[in-house]
Amino acid sequence: MSRSIFNTLVLAACMAVAVHTGANAAPAVATGVSSQQQGMHQWQLPKGKLILINGSYQDVTTYKRSLTFYFESKPGEEWLHVPITDGNARHALTWFSLSQGEQTVADAMVVTRANRVELVIAETRPRVAAPIAVHWYRFTEAGDEDTDGPAYSFKKVSATSYSTNKRLTVEQVLKQEVAARLKK
Repeated sequence: MSRSIFNTLVLAACMAVAVHTGANAAPAVATGVSSQQQGMHQWQLPKGKLILINGSYQDVTTYKRSLTFYFESKPGEEWLHVPITDGNARHALTWFSLSQGEQTVADAMVVTRANRVELVIAETRPRVAAPIAVHWYRFTEAGDEDTDGPAYSFKKVSATSYSTNKRLTVEQVLKQEVAARLKK
């Protein structure tokens, strides 16, 4: 009887530790979180926890989805905004997907593998036949290279575009890019 209670307590303690420390950890297998997955998402990284808050706004003519990233180095510490940087001068604290009526003009997805978190953004111009630009960003710590900037940010690591001849939507391009990255 006492052994059964002891085993139950040990199992409960192990599950509590696993949930507290690793339930939201970046998995060994690659996964993705789209802008449509509303709410809070978290990834445990070696130096703390990356937090994503997904929200949305909608009226009769448009919708917007927002992605805002924070980093918490220790539980209970302050949450630092994690901007998305596009070169030295441009950065955004919150990224918004855009629409024009039924057309999605810009959308994004977070892709995680092991201890790496990346953000992919696909965007075009509304109501014109324009190429779809794709930008990949990687979550990084500033370190010694950028002492005046943010402590953590998503820095651009690559850019490409899809021609208008392929007649793809932003959602299709985003899905293709993520699938290709997850296969690597």
